[in-house]
Order: sequence, then C-alpha cells, then structure tokens
Amino acid sequence: MKILPSRIYIKLMPLISILLFGTSLYAEKIAFLFLVRKNIFHENYWQDFIDTGRDKISVYIHSKDGVSSNSPFKKYELGDTVPTTWANSLKAEIELLKQALKDETNTKFIFASESTLPFKDIPALHARAMQTDKSIFFYEPSPHSDPDNICYEKRNLAEIPAEHRYKNTQWVVLSRKHAQLMVENANNYVDIISKYEADNELYPATFLASQQLLDEIEPVDITYVNWDRGGPFCFTNLYKNDQYALAHQAIRDGYFFGRKFAEYMDLSPLDVALSYRKKEPAKGLIEKWLLG
Repeated sequence: MKILPSRIYIKLMPLISILLFGTSLYAEKIAFLFLVRKNIFHENYWQDFIDTGRDKISVYIHSKDGVSSNSPFKKYELGDTVPTTWANSLKAEIELLKQALKDETNTKFIFASESTLPFKDIPALHARAMQTDKSIFFYEPSPHSDPDNICYEKRNLAEIPAEHRYKNTQWVVLSRKHAQLMVENANNYVDIISKYEADNELYPATFLASQQLLDEIEPVDITYVNWDRGGPFCFTNLYKNDQYALAHQAIRDGYFFGRKFAEYMDLSPLDVALSYRKKEPAKGLIEKWLLG
C-alpha cells in the first residue's frame, strides 16, 4: 500500500471528511506565533477573536519575562525560551516555528507582537490565508546593502551574496514549506543574520531568495503599521480624531491586523468595526469621542 506524503494527506482530509460525514471535521490550521515581553495586550479582544474559530487556529507564545500566571494565555507559553532584544529576536522566531511545526495540521504561520490587534474574525482570516499556498509578506531588495544607508554597518549582511540580500516586514505569514525550510536553516543563515540588527526583518526574504523561492511569496502585508510620520505610529487614544480615523481606515482598507495599540488604552471606539466584537458602544461613548 502506498503511503501518501503528510502534506498531501493534510490537503485531502477535509474532502474525505465531507464525503464520510457530510461536513468537514478537519481543518488546516493557522498557527499564531506571539513574540512578547510579558503578556499580550488586550487579551479580552484576542479571546473574542479566538472564539470565532478556535478549531482553525493554534497559539504559541514566546515571552521574554514570562506570561503572568493568571493570564488565560499562560497555557500557550513555550517552556523553553531564548534571549531576545529589540534588535534581535530571530532565534526566538525559529523556536516558535519549531514548536508549531510539530502539529502537522498547522499549515500557515503568522507572527504577531504584544501590541497587535485583530481587525477581522477567524473565518475571514482563514479563508484569506488558505486561498494560496504561498507565504504572504512584503519584501524588497535590502536598502542596507548601500554603504550610504544610515544602517549599513549594522545591517549590511556582508557575508551573504548581494543578490540574495532582502528586507521584509517582521510580521510575516509563512507557508508550512517555507517555515520548515527556515527551521532547517540551510547555509547557516540564522547564525549569520542573527549577528545583525533587525535580524527578523532580514532573514525570511533573504533566506528564501537564497533558495530561489521568492516567487512563492505573495508580496503584500496583512498587518497594518503606519510609517508616514518617520517611525511606526503608536495608537494611544482612539478618542482623538486622527487616531480614530487612522484605525478605521486600516480596517476599511482590508488589513487583518494592526499594530502598536498601547497596552492600557480604551479600544471600545473600534468595537462597531470589529466583526468578532458583538457589543454595542458604551453609553456616552460617541459623546465622549465628539467632545475629544
């Protein structure tokens, strides 16, 4: 009897389930890989999000200082962690991938930060992620290869052939194939690139370029970060007109996540635009917003 490769088995299981039971009892899952200093911000929003499709996702958390014991997300924390800094977290990302790859039903892998907020529900995200076998993230030739670039000394990737040096957004969506290859680490690129600043923005596209696989990436971002003001814009008060408008525009533009939402801020002005939040605005909310 011929044994099917596991990746083909995974693809066939939903169809087999439908034929046998009239419905799919098996779903390809999205693995959420969180890189946090301690806890995920706005855990109640993430709980509501997860409730829209718990069987379609899995969660893994790499916490630098350890998830709080009373957090509902404590159960998702990795037992083993690696040291991280603002500039270097690539090896932590690899550790997250290693753990998530143990579950063969995980077929897409999404990195998220503590300040990330979901904009859409899981069914919408799952449909988008699974409509392609490709990874999904924006990339470009690395600007740091230019000696005139302000970050040249810290990010030039001198040991890597120039034609393979790329830069990508950190919050990537990876296919299982790409996640597996990145963990296998051909050419020892993890150790080479982790010596440089912002290693998480240099490894995925650079490594995949070295494997001649850039055509297997859909070059768009599904996580919103606004860089129009010279650095990543931080949301701190949605009762301010500019912040409220910016967040709502990102949702209307079709992003699935947004970043840089401060830990203790009030997110309720967004509730009416978030499909997984089925709550009416708090009494007086509109008046409070209008009055600034």
